[in-house]
Amino acid sequence: MGSSEEAVLDRVEAQRSVVVSHGQWKRSYFSMNLIKRGLRSLGLLQTGEAETEPVPDYLTNLEISDVFNLPGESMQIDPEIFTAVCAGNKNSLEELKRSGKPMACLKSDQVGSVLHLAAACNHLELVKIIASECPCLLLKLDSRNQLPLHVAAHAGHSTVVEALVATVGYISAGLSDEDGRERLNLYVVKNKDGDTPLHLALKGRHMSSANYLVSANQQASFLANKDGISPLYLAVETEDLPLVKAMLETRKGDAFGRRYADIDSLEEELGGRYILDIDSHLEGRKYLLHAALRAKSLDTLKFLLKEYPSLVNMQDEEGRTCLWLAASMGYYEGVSILLDRWTKGVYVCNGDGSFPIHIAVEKRHMRVVFLLLKRYPDSKHLLNKQGQNIVHIATKSGIGALFLFSYLWLTGWINTLVETQDKDGNSPLHEATIHWRPRTLFVLLLMTKIKWLYVQNNDGLTALDIAEKNMKRNYIFMEALLLFGLQRVTLMVLLYFYAPISRKSWWIKVTKPSEPLEGEKTNNYVGTLLVVAALVATVTFTAGFTIPGGFNGSGEKLGMAALENKPKLAYFMIFNIMAMQSSIVTIAILIWGQLGDQSLVPMAFTWALRSLFFALLCMVLAFYWGVMVTFVHVKGVVIFLNVTYAIFLFLMLFNLGPHVFLQTPGIPAFLGSCFLMFVMLVNEDSFPTPVKT
Repeated sequence: MGSSEEAVLDRVEAQRSVVVSHGQWKRSYFSMNLIKRGLRSLGLLQTGEAETEPVPDYLTNLEISDVFNLPGESMQIDPEIFTAVCAGNKNSLEELKRSGKPMACLKSDQVGSVLHLAAACNHLELVKIIASECPCLLLKLDSRNQLPLHVAAHAGHSTVVEALVATVGYISAGLSDEDGRERLNLYVVKNKDGDTPLHLALKGRHMSSANYLVSANQQASFLANKDGISPLYLAVETEDLPLVKAMLETRKGDAFGRRYADIDSLEEELGGRYILDIDSHLEGRKYLLHAALRAKSLDTLKFLLKEYPSLVNMQDEEGRTCLWLAASMGYYEGVSILLDRWTKGVYVCNGDGSFPIHIAVEKRHMRVVFLLLKRYPDSKHLLNKQGQNIVHIATKSGIGALFLFSYLWLTGWINTLVETQDKDGNSPLHEATIHWRPRTLFVLLLMTKIKWLYVQNNDGLTALDIAEKNMKRNYIFMEALLLFGLQRVTLMVLLYFYAPISRKSWWIKVTKPSEPLEGEKTNNYVGTLLVVAALVATVTFTAGFTIPGGFNGSGEKLGMAALENKPKLAYFMIFNIMAMQSSIVTIAILIWGQLGDQSLVPMAFTWALRSLFFALLCMVLAFYWGVMVTFVHVKGVVIFLNVTYAIFLFLMLFNLGPHVFLQTPGIPAFLGSCFLMFVMLVNEDSFPTPVKT
């Protein structure tokens, strides 16, 4: 190595320690190896024998004193120069010199200086030349208060980032005063959004640039932007554990500031490490475990829990603990690890007073719920601010409640939890009714004592009172069809379980009549039924004269059905005739209901819907026998027809059936059991809106 290079490196090594923020934390900007790497990136040093080559002319001509001589007056970059720099044309700089225009004075409202432009376009050689000839541009800000280092980091141009970092290190090593070196600490400079270059590199997931920036200056890892987010927080979100370790670990002597890839060998070489105190250094969001959980990075989570166990107590801006967040995500592995490290977390609520087990039940993460109940059985008695336990919350969560109820029933806890009333006096049965959860209500009543049916809330209402009070008794065919089915089935379930108290009550009615809609909604409803009825009548009328098998064209039976002796053809005609007649009756009833006494409208609509439903069933049966009579000898067709017919008939019965039967008044409780199969088919999970009590 030449004497001039040795002098430079000696001066760098001698002056690399500087006092930075917080007053007590001392660190070095660059180790000897980092400076060597930076000089190599600039072409100053080569490996092996090439290290003895002289320093290039453009660096030896660099005047360190010019770094802080920022130009006072600026001028716009000529379009020709702008285009040439964007293209990476080195001759553009020579032309610029001949024109007599100072490079430091040139600017563009969009991209800043020529160094900004070269860095943005990833022209490494231009960046080296400009930085060496006009080092003051390293400190030049663009319209967004961004340095060239910001621009290169944001674009992910890692070679440009390395060159700029190495240049700054070389210049910093040549400064004799501490204030000057502090001014040259470009890694902590923030743009208008409060982002440092390290922020921008991590936001763009440019990990190579981020690694180099961390190696150059660890302090920037802990600075928060305007959103309170630090690069350390972003690194945790990216699941890059080595980078997180590099940000947090410091070492003795020359180890400080080296790349994270050297950490394992350095630990053996130097012995020992120092983990930084997050509380005194980290700005902004300190709940790093939350970020690790969102990223589902188990390795990062384990590392942070090991090195910073106090982080487990952190709550985010919404008051959520890390265990609460993991439970809300259904992150089983994360919950398990947190329970091993933080036994009290189960009993810490978030800002709205709900505990981890509550949110796990609400989000239907049953695997997490069972884990919490297994390891902390007492958590089942925890109440939120509303005074509700896990069964209250489960009644709102639809199908997830069935698994929880089964578990609680097998463990013998169900009755104790069902009797709990919240601040409004509502039991879980009240909540299931309020949220129209017939399936949940049915299972809950099967597993518990019937006496809970008579529990009253603070308004003196039982679950049945709430259902009857909020029942929409009008026809819902065009609008809110789902809610109508939920309400009807919920009321039927409650009435059914009220009935078996005595023999006489078996005759209690489990269905109630509907009332017609008014005004324009009535016309829409009538119009829908008329269209369907007319369509059925037209199709069945046509089918009656185009029967399967056709007609005889000659002989004594001219004009008679060719398959008249086939019983299946008779079935086809019977159901086809019944479908056509029922549809005609439906049309007549609807006309009568519209033109007759308004007091007869409810009865007319009820009978019209029943008649149309019967017509649809008969039409399906007619089609079945019509196909059977013509393809009876084709075994494959018969099998396919029977299978598909069973499926689609079932779907028809249990989609339209509830809207016909459950609004038919007068069905007694002992027949209500026939309709309880509707309970398991109603999609209660698709309508979570509660009623107003």
